Amino acid sequence: MGQYANQPDFITNDIQAVTPVLAANLTAADSLNGSVLYAGTSAPGVLQVIPAGAVGPFIVNGLNALNNGGTQYTDNNNLSTTTTGNGTGLTVSITASDEAIQNILTITINNAGTGYENGDFIEVVESGQGGVGQARYSVQVSAGLPTAAQAVEFKNVPQGEWFPVVVDYVLSDATTVSDIVAGK
Repeated sequence: MGQYANQPDFITNDIQAVTPVLAANLTAADSLNGSVLYAGTSAPGVLQVIPAGAVGPFIVNGLNALNNGGTQYTDNNNLSTTTTGNGTGLTVSITASDEAIQNILTITINNAGTGYENGDFIEVVESGQGGVGQARYSVQVSAGLPTAAQAVEFKNVPQGEWFPVVVDYVLSDATTVSDIVAGK
């Protein structure tokens, strides 16, 4: 490599065989964390990758209570929410106290939805509750995993060469190159 001052002349760390994964099944454990690839067998082939640093849509990963869990709730699953922002699809499950106020004690995210931003507020909607003392929460979001829409497809990848692009994921959706090795 050695073309830039901050790169070594050779791969020294985290050398591993790569098994391409379906874009729909990506997990954080599949990340190659900014590796370069060696294309062992191609003929000439296709290599579909997600470049290093690509992040997916933001997802809700936490909620902070703003009003002590509202009132008149019961234990319930897959409740919808409303928001002050543009997000949609966030559902939660709750446990409520047995006391007269019946406030939410615990809340668990079932579906993180899409389009939420830090600073949005949500309210938990329970059928029959009638809007009395809605439970309000502020939303915490973080970047999700990349999606197939962020993939780049390289054609005619030469066999037996280091691929000069730093990547996080190799996708099996269109990759025909085999015997791939990753290293840093």
